[in-house]
Amino acid sequence: MTDTPTALSPGQGAAAPAALSSLDYFLIDGSGSMKSKWWECLAALDNYIEIVNGSGVSTRAIAHVFDTTNMEFIQRDGKLAEWPKNTEHPLVGHWGGTPLYDAINLMGRRLAALNPTKATIVIVTDGEETDSQYTTVQEARTILDWCRAQGWAVVFLGANFANSAQAKALGADESNAIGVRRELLAEAGSLLGRKRAAFANGADDINFSADERAHFGGYLTDRSGGGK
Repeated sequence: MTDTPTALSPGQGAAAPAALSSLDYFLIDGSGSMKSKWWECLAALDNYIEIVNGSGVSTRAIAHVFDTTNMEFIQRDGKLAEWPKNTEHPLVGHWGGTPLYDAINLMGRRLAALNPTKATIVIVTDGEETDSQYTTVQEARTILDWCRAQGWAVVFLGANFANSAQAKALGADESNAIGVRRELLAEAGSLLGRKRAAFANGADDINFSADERAHFGGYLTDRSGGGK
């Protein structure tokens, strides 16, 4: 496996959009610090997809990778059941900075246009916000608060990064964020997939227990620079 994956050609791995009763939206940091843990993040995504598809959940899904070179790199958009595995056609990052608030703004506009009945939003980062030029933290929080008001689940996954302070600043409850050690990212993807399936079957939200946060976080501490 090479260090730098190749992008999908246009349309590859993207089925025609399904009727939008359900949507999974992955907002993924494609910044430079993510490069060292990219394959572990992709393994987490593959495990999530396997669990969700195996549970019988039918959903459209979008993979939105962002950095300063491209804040809206949509690499998948179609039925989750038809997505290729990342071992075959991996998502790619452009390895710039982390304009998280601007990316949330763009995501919010897309979600408002799509207006799904039920949605799960997974925000994957490995460090703090950098380089947003158009959106403040308050504005990004307002967008995510609007998403939560629709009854949608908003989950923060920290890749080798204690992300609870970041999630709190963006309006999340402590239980909606989990920082995950690099070596446990694949396992965390399976856990998140099971919780996503439960959400589809009537759970009020996607939450992580204190024990789960301790298990996956381990040595991580809540401070900036966790993505280095």
